[in-house]
This record gives sequence, C-alpha cells and structure tokens, in this order.
Amino acid sequence: MKKNRKVLWVSSVLILLAVSSSQADSAPRGDMLLKEGIEAFQQADYQVAMFRFREILSNPKEKNFHGDAYFWIARTYLALSQWEEASKHLEYFLSRFPENPYIMEGMYEKGRLLFLQREYTECIEHLDRFLKKYPDSPYAANAYYWIGEATFALGRLKEAEKIFHFVVTQFPTSFRSEAARYRLDIIKLKYREEELMKLLQWSHEEHLKALEEFQKREAVYLETLKTYQRRVALLSSQDYQGEIMKLSEQVRALENELSQVRKSEETLRVEKATLENALMKLRLESAPAKGGIESSGVADATTLKNLLELLQVKQEALALKEEYLQKLKQEVIGPEGKKE
Repeated sequence: MKKNRKVLWVSSVLILLAVSSSQADSAPRGDMLLKEGIEAFQQADYQVAMFRFREILSNPKEKNFHGDAYFWIARTYLALSQWEEASKHLEYFLSRFPENPYIMEGMYEKGRLLFLQREYTECIEHLDRFLKKYPDSPYAANAYYWIGEATFALGRLKEAEKIFHFVVTQFPTSFRSEAARYRLDIIKLKYREEELMKLLQWSHEEHLKALEEFQKREAVYLETLKTYQRRVALLSSQDYQGEIMKLSEQVRALENELSQVRKSEETLRVEKATLENALMKLRLESAPAKGGIESSGVADATTLKNLLELLQVKQEALALKEEYLQKLKQEVIGPEGKKE
C-alpha cells in the first residue's frame, strides 16, 4: 500500500514538472518573438517585424501574446502607410483585447490613423473621447496636437490656433510643443495670406468694375460715333445738297456774266479797230490847205480819238471785271474746280 502511494506521488510530480516545462517553453518563445519583432520595428525593418508578429499569431500556444501581436501588426501597417490594413487590425485589437496593456496607446493610434485617412471630424471626436477617458495619458500632448492638426485641416484656424497654443503652454517639454509653435507660425502666415487674397479679390473686383465701366463707355462712344457718322452722311446727302445746288447756280450765273463780259470785250475790240481805221483814213484824206475841210477833218479826228480813248477805258474796265469774276468763281468752286 505504501509502495503504491509512493508511485502515485512520483507520477504526480512528474506530470507537474511536464506541465511546468511546457508552459516555460511556451512563454519564453512568445516573449522572444515579440521582442524581436519590436526591435525590428524600431529599426524600420518592417518585413522582419511583420514576420515575427505573425509567427506569434500562427501558434495557438502563444495566445497570451496575440493581443500584443495584433497591436504591433497594426503599428507596422501604419508605418508602411497601409491605412486600410492598419485600421482593420487596430479595430480588431481594440474590440477583442480591451484589457491589453497597449489598449490606451491603441486608442491614441486610432485617432492618429483617422487623421492620416483624412477623416478629420472623426479624428477630433475620437481623440476628444480619448482625452476624457485618459486625461493624464502620456499621449495627451500628442492627442491635442492631432486635434489641432485636424482642426487646421478643416480650415478652422481660430480654433486650431487656440489648441496649438494650449499644447505649447501646457506641454512645453513635449516634442509636440515645437511642432505646435511651427503650426502657430503657419497660421499667422495663413492670416496674412487670407488678407492678401481678400485684397487681391477686392482689387480684381474693382478692376473688373472699372473694365466693365470702360467697356460701357466705349460702347456708348462707338454708338455716338456711329450716330454722328450717320448724321454727317445724311447731311452730306440732304442738307449740303441744297448748298451745293445754290453754289452751282452761282457758278452758272458767274459763267454767264463772264461770257457777256467777253462778248462785250470782243465788241469793243471790233469797234476800236473800226475807229482806228476810220481815224487813219480821215488823217490821210484831210488836206492842209482847205480850212473848212481841215477844220471838219480835225473835228472828226478829235471825235474819233476821244471815242478810241473811251473804248480803251471801257475795255480796261471790262478786263478788270472779268478778272474779278474769275477770282470770285475760283473762290466758289475751289482752285481745282470742286467745292471747298
């Protein structure tokens, strides 16, 4: 009986040792893979890191490390900028391992991931919940910073400015403080840019107004010019027509008068020639010895001479009249025969 009890005790000890040995072998293996994966991740060797973390998931005996593995796989996808895969693994981690030591960091990483996915409103709401749940979190400065970035991305500069200022004043030792200062400078530049844009817009609008006003005035001017040109054409064809007719009548009258003057001059020339011939004939026919005849011849000669002088004066007067009429005609019709 005692011998059987001894055998039973030895068997129990051996079983306990076997179980302990199995657990000891499993724990160091999972822990080792996790450490190797994290080390590779920190060295940006994401392929090796991913292999180590997935090796943990492939072994059911290492389920105690599955939560950690899912978290670091999500982090690795984040580092690789594969947002969809990162989101899928992170959501699985948050929902299935709420008691995991990485849960707080996982919630923060989800907020950062939402920002990277440009889901700015969701990012702000999620990180706000995170800060309410973990107000003293070591990731608080980062959370506020990403809220500021999301607010800035939405164009709410005043709100973003307040948040970044809060990061600078409340977390002066955080590395996010310097980034927040940079963002504050960017916001100041944005304000100036907005002012310049408003000024440029105003200037552009004023330019467009001035251009529009100029175009309106130009259109009015062109229309006025067309109207004026039509009136000039109308006057040329109607109002000036009467004046042209009057001038034409004056020209015809002057031409008739010139023609009469020229006829009179021709008549005078003929009469002068006749008188000159008669005077010459009388001088030849007059005898010096015969007083009566001489007296009569002298009287006739004197009369003829006076007539010739009178004809000469009349001829000169007609010549002057012709010259005057010719000048008057030139003034009416122009030097080239056209109305001035």
